[in-house]
Amino acid sequence: MTGSSGCTRLRGKGVKEISEYAEKVIDDMDEGMVIVQGGGNGLLENGNEATVNAIMKVVERAQKKNVRVAVTSLLRRPACNEEYERLLKEVNIDLHEKIHVMKAESVRKHEVGFSFLDMGDLIQAGCFLRDGAHLSQEGQTKLCQRFIHWIRATHVLMEDRMDRKKVDEKKSR
Repeated sequence: MTGSSGCTRLRGKGVKEISEYAEKVIDDMDEGMVIVQGGGNGLLENGNEATVNAIMKVVERAQKKNVRVAVTSLLRRPACNEEYERLLKEVNIDLHEKIHVMKAESVRKHEVGFSFLDMGDLIQAGCFLRDGAHLSQEGQTKLCQRFIHWIRATHVLMEDRMDRKKVDEKKSR
């Protein structure tokens, strides 16, 4: 899948199915980028640790394959209860912290990048369908605009890092 791109919607799937699918996609890639968004379905059943571990497994797979990856925060859902909200915040904090550490290390080594895209302020209650769980057209548009921003910024950043790495290699000869 060298240099290819695409979008797959796994509507209604939980973090286990999403992470397994993302790992397969990454295994078929030689380069590129992946955005992992989702994982709220089954959050209460899976809990914090299983959810974070499943998503971080995808990030680690991407790191091994030298594929850029962004993980979005799990989205708040207007229709969910306080327990879901509490767990959602815990998962998002843990993911953000873990990806931040990986990102800092990748920058130091001039390697591919990792990002955590916090959608908390972007996706508000009015961005959902009546079911309170799925994004409306407005919500999907905002989400996609944020993805496009990340793709463009990451592309420029990675070109700059590759240029710096080449300079560093020439200096060390």
